[in-house]
Amino acid sequence: MASSDHRPTDGERFEEFVGLISSLEKEVQRIRAVECERLGLRGADLMCLYCLGRSHGGVTAAELSRRAGVTRAAVSRSLAQLEAAGLVNVEQPTDDARAYRVPVSLTDAGRATMRGVDEAVSRVMSRVDSALDDDARSQLYASLASVLECLRGIGR
Repeated sequence: MASSDHRPTDGERFEEFVGLISSLEKEVQRIRAVECERLGLRGADLMCLYCLGRSHGGVTAAELSRRAGVTRAAVSRSLAQLEAAGLVNVEQPTDDARAYRVPVSLTDAGRATMRGVDEAVSRVMSRVDSALDDDARSQLYASLASVLECLRGIGR
């Protein structure tokens, strides 16, 4: 039987799938680390700024946690650092509001930093986009979404 007729086993397909997904995640993390270092941020800081930059008006820490995909504790630490650096404004909680339910917004300095974040995102996505045409990219994202939905169903 010719090697081109070889049908991969479940184990081989599993290794390829897990290897590719893991390698993609590692590269994304590496790029994020490089860009964070360049901008003087940590990963959770970057995601908080990014989510704040995409919001219209203030967002609560609880909402930032959901949008950024990080724990409330990580958001709390990031907001403390970002506020100390003058990048965000965290409103003071009233007596009946918990700290994670008060609005958080970008300061002018935070918006300036966001411009650097946007430039980094554009630079990275431009490189990624060069690897695929629009149809292939749409199909890739649709396929990844289908695989994610399937995996979520298996894990529950």
